[in-house]
Amino acid sequence: MITPYLYVPLLAWLIAQLIKTAIEIIKGDADVRYLYASGGMPSAHSAVVCSLAGYTFYHQGINSPLFGVTAIIAGIVMYDSFGVRRSAGEQARTLNTLIAEMARTGNLRKPDDYGQLREILGHQPLEVIVGAILGGLVATLFSLNQITPIIKWLTSAPSKLEINIIFGVGAALIIVSLGIFAVYKKKIKKDRELKKINTYFQLSNISLGLSLLLAGLLANESILPYGQRWLAVTIMTIWALLMLIAIWRMANLSKIARFSSPDDDSSKKAWLKKAGKKK
Repeated sequence: MITPYLYVPLLAWLIAQLIKTAIEIIKGDADVRYLYASGGMPSAHSAVVCSLAGYTFYHQGINSPLFGVTAIIAGIVMYDSFGVRRSAGEQARTLNTLIAEMARTGNLRKPDDYGQLREILGHQPLEVIVGAILGGLVATLFSLNQITPIIKWLTSAPSKLEINIIFGVGAALIIVSLGIFAVYKKKIKKDRELKKINTYFQLSNISLGLSLLLAGLLANESILPYGQRWLAVTIMTIWALLMLIAIWRMANLSKIARFSSPDDDSSKKAWLKKAGKKK
């Protein structure tokens, strides 16, 4: 018998690749290579490692050394997907553009000596998140008999301490969001892109903060089924996903600002001068 610790991740990988291929076909890019290529939506790497970590969690428990190992590996692989491998893909895209431009202007003698570099290597954060969710769902489907205690916990009423924590987190989200807006109000007005991200941040935090306050009220009044733990857990999960998207948008904005800064422009001029070229 093949161990499920092997075929569950393989099945997650297969599903991710099939979804990726279907998406590309819908977009008009029918290529059989998407069945085994890396990159794209969703991340097959994330699906594999998260399905393995999820299956281990369900069957070995959170205290299992094996779960610790698989969780750390999953974190490393997902970080590498939208970190190192994504950077390598961006570098490949830049080099391909540079080679094509040099070949067009005649500054490259033998452009055919340079092969086309593969640009789709890494992932956007959303692709990694969707892949992780897919992996978790596959692990759950093969562990239905193990999730009864989890379902029982989620469908139970929270304790008084947990209700107070829900109220506290909800109030903190609203207060911190308004505080950040007050501190950076002037700077936000001057930067259009930053204003968009701030609006997204404000709406997300205030909406989910109010939702948590409502969840705490329902739990305090024992109004079933909404007064159970699952509502607060769902709200916090949505908040975490929205904050990951906000961090990604801020990182992209910071990258754009860095590449368009005066220091970079002066460095470029100095490099061109040293190379004996005129801008």
